[in-house]
Amino acid sequence: MKKKLQVFISSTFTDMLEERQAVVEAILRSGHIPAGMELFAAGDESQLETIRRWIDDSDVFMLILGGRYGSMEPNSGQSYIELEYDYAVSTGKPFFVAVISDEYLDAKVKSQGKSVIETAQGALFDAFRAKVTSRICRFFKDPTELKLIVFESISNHERNEDLAGWVRGSDAIDPKATLEEINRLQGENGSLREKVEELEALLTSVPAKRTVQLSDDSVELLMTAAGTDGQIAYMKYIGGATIEAGNRNFLTSDSPREEARWKAALEELRGLGLIEDMGYKGELFRLTKSGYDAADQIKSSREKASE
Repeated sequence: MKKKLQVFISSTFTDMLEERQAVVEAILRSGHIPAGMELFAAGDESQLETIRRWIDDSDVFMLILGGRYGSMEPNSGQSYIELEYDYAVSTGKPFFVAVISDEYLDAKVKSQGKSVIETAQGALFDAFRAKVTSRICRFFKDPTELKLIVFESISNHERNEDLAGWVRGSDAIDPKATLEEINRLQGENGSLREKVEELEALLTSVPAKRTVQLSDDSVELLMTAAGTDGQIAYMKYIGGATIEAGNRNFLTSDSPREEARWKAALEELRGLGLIEDMGYKGELFRLTKSGYDAADQIKSSREKASE
């Protein structure tokens, strides 16, 4: 049963519009629900009470820390994003943090000016950044890498069975049907056990599989991924696409032929079981054990050939 997690997005606003949009898109494409200040409606509650209620109602808290400390809450003398972060941590809310890299912040200053960095509350910002980075966090150098952080982090939280999430009424479990299915499966258990034993006996008699033969493009894609974090991303956008492994984008042009070439290499790796889909509709993959073993064999062969 697929649960939709509600993810509360905390960040400063005007300086992080592009990054917030990237995160919202990644959450939606993962099949989950984004929540943030864009959704707050005017009411009788104070802003801080409203924020805390939204955090309480969300399954996961995400902080995107850019270069600004943000709007100040008048009573506490702290920014809203620090209060949101502290509240999420104090309540034990599952969370993850993405922090802008120095190089990306420098690039934003050059393109957007000093409005994207803190000039009034520098000491408070530095202390908050130090607090955030003292825990586990990830640094991002562009919106694409920020999306990957969201994909990976949500994938980890999806496996947390303690998170309630949201379930469609049509997907709710029917106890009677479930009991009938359990009884049916129990009835088949004996025959399935016999088949498993037969298959295990057959597999032990099959000789070890020889090293798979890969195209040059597949080898290049596999080795690049194996040499970094073991992941390959294939993302399509309006008017283009990217196929990335490590810090390299293999689509150096918008040519459909180029996209077809590297997509074929990706499909070859997947067809041979060297990579597996991480569950994002064919957009994010990671090497399997067979993939790492194949990369090791290729590396070993190359080293022997160079001797």
